[in-house]
Amino acid sequence: MCDDIKREAVDEAITRLGLIVPEAAGRMVSLLRDQIDIHPRQIATDYRKQGEQLSKEEKKALGVRSNAFLSRQAFEDLTQAGREEPLTAHETILLRATFTYNRYRTLQSFKSEEWKNIKGFEGVKYDVLNMNCSWCRENDGRLVQIEDARVFPAEECTCDTANYGFRAHVDFLAGWNDED
Repeated sequence: MCDDIKREAVDEAITRLGLIVPEAAGRMVSLLRDQIDIHPRQIATDYRKQGEQLSKEEKKALGVRSNAFLSRQAFEDLTQAGREEPLTAHETILLRATFTYNRYRTLQSFKSEEWKNIKGFEGVKYDVLNMNCSWCRENDGRLVQIEDARVFPAEECTCDTANYGFRAHVDFLAGWNDED
């Protein structure tokens, strides 16, 4: 199931952002990590380092500094829009897919028996990092049931990385007020 959600997260990021060609989706899925131990920027940089590099002249024509890493494979992954930001396109795709994958994993953990047995557990709240997006701003702190929480970004979300998550909402006073 993890591979399926990873693929769906990458496909959504590629489709929504248009920075990378769909044929590169498998490579992007292979770069997604289960643990957040390395930032997607480093993962993308390491990917751009692999293989034959573009020449200094080719990089100059793209407006990329000559000592930047940009392999032919990484360059071929890019759409026209991605070629306008060749050093960050892979990172942006990975960040968006990582946030989606992490939302999925978080919601799966809240579905466990452990959480179902916590008195006062009322659902999850959106935890937003980017207040520049009106959808994110409006949903920050909104309480929803797990089934209603959006793993994939809403169409109205204008964030490149859709960098929001979820946190559990527990009414601890409910436990005090219940008679057992």
